[in-house]
Amino acid sequence: MGKRVLLIDDDADLVATIKTVLEAKGYEVATADSGESALKVLEAGPQPDAMVLDVMMAGRGDGLIFARRVRKLDAFKAIPIVMLTGMRAATGFGPIQDDPRDPIFLPVDVFLEKPVKPDVLLGKLEAVLAGKKR
Repeated sequence: MGKRVLLIDDDADLVATIKTVLEAKGYEVATADSGESALKVLEAGPQPDAMVLDVMMAGRGDGLIFARRVRKLDAFKAIPIVMLTGMRAATGFGPIQDDPRDPIFLPVDVFLEKPVKPDVLLGKLEAVLAGKKR
């Protein structure tokens, strides 16, 4: 069996695309469309080896809220999180840099801008699964 990934995003088309890419590389993929539904998936098990999480869901920063919440739960706090965002395109702010960040404000392992190329996402996911954060 391949590594398990929990993919959390409310964009059904993006979820289908990323799920296809991950499954083609041998990953088992569970999906959720919100932080609340992702928490239910985590609690139901089996525990994923990593999560790919969108920042903006349901018109707000649900991904940030979820990441902060899950990092406070002993059972799930060590699961690596690769966070995706389309905020640059939406806000016009400069590029997001994949650098060390505040573990309280943004408690994720990798932060990537959408659209993300499949090989970039796979490379970052493989790195966090190997314990090479950031």
